Amino acid sequence: NDKIIGMSDELIDQVDENDEIIGSIFKSQAHQNPSLIHREVAIVVFNKKGEVLLQQRSMKKMNDPGHWKMTAAGHIGAGEDPEEAIKREVEEELGIKVEPTYYKKVFEKYRDKEARFFWIYYTVLSKEQPLKLDKEEVMDAKWVKYSGLKEFSKNNKYLLSSPSHTRITEVAEILDFT
Repeated sequence: NDKIIGMSDELIDQVDENDEIIGSIFKSQAHQNPSLIHREVAIVVFNKKGEVLLQQRSMKKMNDPGHWKMTAAGHIGAGEDPEEAIKREVEEELGIKVEPTYYKKVFEKYRDKEARFFWIYYTVLSKEQPLKLDKEEVMDAKWVKYSGLKEFSKNNKYLLSSPSHTRITEVAEILDFT
């Protein structure tokens, strides 16, 4: 999750190149300096029909406004457990509860602005839950059949070349939805 214009700042953990916590910084600082490495979480949520839940980012977002991305992502608060952070993000952004499974950690530099470790999770929802979108964060959300993502990308701001699509594909393979 990137900073929403006008929103108050958050304190997050600063980590070293081994993802060991070395201090605390404000999110706004981390987004302006790639030497201040921090942590974020992301999750891919599927249902039993092999559909992935995509979210369309709010137009208020600084990075990729209006783009369709994986289910949810956000910053890990200072001292917060990554698994608790992803549960919180999904509930805040989409209004659903998940039991995440840890997949992997990825180091990523973003446009020479920031550097972060992404803790990636996934889950398959056992039952349907009504979505309740946080309109400050999410414009829309949609269940899309994994096999239909290429078609979906033709008419929507969903990039098949994005890290988001790469993670969705990796998880779809793990879950045998490909």
